[in-house]
Parts: sequence; C-alpha cells; structure tokens
Amino acid sequence: MKKLFWLLLLLCMLPLAADAQTLYASPEWLPLTEALAQCADGDVIELADGIYAEPQETFPLTVSCAVTIRAAQGACPVIDAPAFKAALRVEADGVTLRGLDIRFRRTGIYAVGHNMTVEDCSLSLADAQWRTSSCGMWCGGITGMTLRRCTFTGCSVSLAGPPLSESSRGKPALTGLFEVGEEKAYFTSHTIEDCSVNEKPLFYAASQDSVTVPEDAGEVICCDCNEVVARGVDVSDGSMGMVLVYNRHIVIEDCRADRCGVFGIYVAKCGGGVLRGCTTKETNHGLDIRASRSMLLIDCTAQDCDQGLFFSMVEDSAMVNCRVSGTGQGYFMAAGSRNTLTGCVATACENGFNLQKEGHVLMSGCTVEACTVCGVRLDATPTPFTGNTLRDNWVAVMAYGNVSFDVADNLFENSGCCGLYLRDIGTSRFAGNRLLGGDGCSVQGVGTLGGSIWVYNEATLPADFSGAADAFCLMD
Repeated sequence: MKKLFWLLLLLCMLPLAADAQTLYASPEWLPLTEALAQCADGDVIELADGIYAEPQETFPLTVSCAVTIRAAQGACPVIDAPAFKAALRVEADGVTLRGLDIRFRRTGIYAVGHNMTVEDCSLSLADAQWRTSSCGMWCGGITGMTLRRCTFTGCSVSLAGPPLSESSRGKPALTGLFEVGEEKAYFTSHTIEDCSVNEKPLFYAASQDSVTVPEDAGEVICCDCNEVVARGVDVSDGSMGMVLVYNRHIVIEDCRADRCGVFGIYVAKCGGGVLRGCTTKETNHGLDIRASRSMLLIDCTAQDCDQGLFFSMVEDSAMVNCRVSGTGQGYFMAAGSRNTLTGCVATACENGFNLQKEGHVLMSGCTVEACTVCGVRLDATPTPFTGNTLRDNWVAVMAYGNVSFDVADNLFENSGCCGLYLRDIGTSRFAGNRLLGGDGCSVQGVGTLGGSIWVYNEATLPADFSGAADAFCLMD
C-alpha cells in the first residue's frame, strides 16, 4: 500500500508539459508550420480563418506527430499549396484532419502514416494546368484509414503500395515511385463513407462478392472482390478514375476516364477480366494494367494521353481492335509474357508500340501511322510480327536486344528515316515484307545481325549496313 501511495504521488508531480495541449494557429500570428514544429503526440492544432500559404508556410506541411489538425469552431481555414509541392505530408500514425479546405497544384495529402482519419475536408485542384501527375490524396502503403464526408473537386483518392526502397527490389512498381502493393491491407483495411468526387459518389468496395458499380460513381475503388462489374460509368476529371486491385473476374464496359491526373483506369494484381469499349482522353496513364493475368482489352481507345494503353508484368493477355492517337507512348508492354496485339491502331504518337523485355508478344494485323519517333519499338522482345501496316513513321520498326525476331508479310510505306532499324539482334527471319517509298534507307543495320535470313522482301530504297559487323543471309 505504501508503494502504491508513493507511485501515485510521483505521477501527480510529473510536469504539466507532458499533458496534451491545444495550439491555435493563424496566418497573422502563428503559421501552421510553426505550430507543427511545436506540437507533440496527442496535441490539437486549431486553425483560425484565413489562407495558409507561402511565404508564411513551408510546404509540404509535414505532420510527424500523432496530432489532430482541425478548423476552429465556425472557421473555414484554407491551405493553399504551391505548384510541385504537396499541401500536407502525413508521416505519423494516428493523425486526424478535420474541417480543412485544401487547395493544391500537385498533391493535397501525401500519406505514409497508418490509421489516419480525414473528416469533413474539401480537396480541390486549384489550377487545371497542373492536372498531370496531380492527386487529391496519395496513400502510399498505409492501413486503417478513415475517410468520411470529404469532397474532391478535380481530383480523387489513390491507394498504392509503399514508396520504393531497397525492400522493393523485384516487386511490381507503380509509376516508378510506389510498389503495386504486396499487402492486401493497403487497399482493403480502410473505411470510406459519404465522400464525393466532382459531386458524384466515391464508390469503395473491399473484400466483397458480386460487386456492381453504380453508374453515377465519380471514382471507383474495388479491392479483393469477386465478379466486379462496371458499365457506362464516367470517372473523368479525378486523380484515379478507377482503382481495381486484387480482384477476380472484372468486367468494365463502356466506361470513360478523361482528364485524370494519374491513371484513368488502373488494374493491378487481378486475375481474369475484360475491358471493352472503354475510352480515355487527356489523361496521364490512360488504361493501365499491372501485375495481372488473363486480361482482355477490346475496342478501347486512348487519345492525347502521356501513356495510352499500358501492360506491365502482365501475362496471358491481349489487346484487340484498340485505337490510340496523339499519345507519348501509344501501347506499352514491359516485363510480361505470352501477350498478344491484334488489329490495333496507333496514330500520331511519339512511339506507337513500345515493347520492352517481354517474354513473347504476337503482333499481327496492326496499323501504325505518323509516329514521330518510332512506329514499333522492340526492345529485347522476341516478337512474331506479321501482317502489319506501317505508314509515314520516322522509323517504322526498331528492333534490338540480342533476341530473335520473325518479321513477315508487313507493309512499310514512306518512312522518314528508315523502315527497319536493327541493332545487335539474334538470328532472325525477315520474309515477304514490302518496304516502299520514304527517305533515307529501307534497312539500317548496326552491330551484329546474327546471320539473320532475308528472303522474298521488296525494297525501293537501298539498305545501309555501314555500321554492321556482319550481313544478312540472303536467300532471295
């Protein structure tokens, strides 16, 4: 009993500074930056009316303690972040944000801390010219988030894996910055309720069977679900139109995702699905499929995007009768295997088709026109390349990477530099191709050509082998 008495007395004598405190911030007398520097776990920061912006504030406003940041009673504080910087960077676990108006030109909330609560907040892209790569909330490898009664304008929510680090080596990556996410909890452990994107409901489903997405959804997030169906949904003008991760059997038909800051429709870690008749325009990455298998894209279109239709670490999948125009990379495939491109069209892109280190891609019956860099780029991707039409491209086909190619029965017309550019290839076959018109040369060979076979081809311009260590085996 005596020991208990002295213990209680000691606890009563602890400094009052150890108790949680409330700090009052204002643009006039205490910037939020300074309040964050003074706070400790459990503290509350109340914001008075006004605009919290440079030069008084230093962005991103970094939250490294488990604090609550909230609007003072009756106040409507505005956090206005400059271009290229996040408004708030939440690093600590257990942070609460409440009643804030967050305006940004890159990222509203960049969160890597678990168990974050965001309630009654407004997040908006302040200037549409900063839309590319912008995001309302970027949640990188966090769990247990609660998001309630928040509004997103010109932006939305991205759920992703953690930032890349040494531990990420060999794991599928998201835009070169984040992992796809090896833990389902990054996507399924959240509570998202009564939120809107561009005045339409934010739809969130996790670990459910037989999910039907409502047509009026402003953003779609479905994770670890079976039989996901979305038809006729327009998720334009957000950061991520659709986030579909760890699902089985998805059907996405006649959906639109225009002017999205990060991805239009993002599919990762999914098995079995069809995207049919989906369209995207003026989006960073249009339709983006990662670390998935048995996916089929049919009659999909991408226009004026940075990246049009995208496969990364995808297996046993196909794009059929799709169309891309005015993009940086029209069709992109990397690090997958056993994929097919059939009847697809690329027009006025930088690179129409860019295939990088794929295990195998069959490309047939495709059309590539007016691409300013390369119609088709085959980087260490053994490709049966048959029955394609390549017209008015700077370089029609560039093939390299010490693997073998089979290029047969294709039409090359009016290439600005050359029809075929070959560098350090394995033993390949070039048969029945027609290389007509254009400038420069029909074929340019550099490095080793591997004793490749050249048979029954027609060329109206001479070949250039001045940079080659060997020559074709001619069998005409």
